[in-house]
Amino acid sequence: MRLASFIGLRFLRAPRHTLSITAVTWFSVFGVMFGVTTLIFVLSVMNGFRDNMFLAITGTMPNARAMPLEGDMSPKEADALNLRLKSLPGLLAVSPYLSRQAFLRVGRNLRAILLRGIDPAAEARVTELKRFIKLAPSDAPRPPNTAESDKEKALAELRYPPPPGERAGILLGRPLADDLGLTIGDEVDLISTKQRITPIGPVPLVKRFRVAGLFYTGLSHIDEVIVYVGMPIAQKLYRMHDRIDGLAFRLSRPQQLDPTALRKALEGYRVTTWKDENRNIFQVMELEKVGVFVVLILIIVVAFFNIFGSLTMLVLEKRKAIAILKSMGASNSLIRNVFFMQGVWIGLVGTLAGLLLGLALSWAFHFIPLPKGVFPTADHLPISYQWGDYALITGISFLICLLVTLYPASAAARTVPVENLRNE
Repeated sequence: MRLASFIGLRFLRAPRHTLSITAVTWFSVFGVMFGVTTLIFVLSVMNGFRDNMFLAITGTMPNARAMPLEGDMSPKEADALNLRLKSLPGLLAVSPYLSRQAFLRVGRNLRAILLRGIDPAAEARVTELKRFIKLAPSDAPRPPNTAESDKEKALAELRYPPPPGERAGILLGRPLADDLGLTIGDEVDLISTKQRITPIGPVPLVKRFRVAGLFYTGLSHIDEVIVYVGMPIAQKLYRMHDRIDGLAFRLSRPQQLDPTALRKALEGYRVTTWKDENRNIFQVMELEKVGVFVVLILIIVVAFFNIFGSLTMLVLEKRKAIAILKSMGASNSLIRNVFFMQGVWIGLVGTLAGLLLGLALSWAFHFIPLPKGVFPTADHLPISYQWGDYALITGISFLICLLVTLYPASAAARTVPVENLRNE
């Protein structure tokens, strides 16, 4: 194989009688290189976007929830479920939650929302809600310590009862607050779907809150719908006493979470995961990724046809050299390996150059700043390095390079020395 590689490289570097063969060879190398580069760069950006969305979703939603099959949960039932959760591998934190439909009212504006009652301290361990809290509508820069302190203060204002003379705090999505004309410090009425009986008839339970903070994830089904208040006041508004809907929890490896295995471990409870609640979003993203992968692979295939054409013309040009080698005792397998190794070198150089250029391009674009709010968890173009994808790309590219060399190499091995030397 070493001799075949040596002769193959000599054939590639030797001066050509026809410059078009040299041009096609270089086009083959550059075609493979730019195809691999494009594929790696595009998938890096798409993976970065997917990871950014995953952070936004899991930042405001727990990895999974467990709740009774029917009705709500008493403190005793919650303690029993908590014990079962502690046996789960990779469990990091658990938090109670309450989720109900409600309405926000500002003047004559009425907006339907999904109310989440939470324990602020436990919620901070289960989700990254604090990370998405915006300190002011202008998002003016602040020292890191001050910013973190203000975010913690916003979460702390959800605790109930509030300090004397102050209203209980509420967290809204920034788009929802903008639609209602609210900002931090404003007051808003929360209307429960529960009613109380009065002499004039049933009246909805209403509670006035102070906007303690705004959050922004970039996902409309979260920012425009979900509102957070403290657990005790949510229970009071819905006449729940000390009952809850269930327990939310966080796992160490949420992306590898297996919903089926989790439901089996928590048999007897209804279990939902972040994958269940956002299935459509991630399915669309996976389909887009597969579609882009197929389209860009087809672009690389064009370069493989160039390799095929280049080696076929090279075989025709080197018929005399092949005949001489065969007359000196070279076997068919040696001749086949000579041209096979040329395809190997073209594919290897093009694929590795494309891999390095794609990684360098991804690294360079990672420093491109983006306008605020485009990606809530990143202020630069999000790039995610998925080495499994890169190995698959380079493997497929190199494999196809090998496959397209089989016919030219076999044609060279079938060359008959006498016929090619007859007219020399």
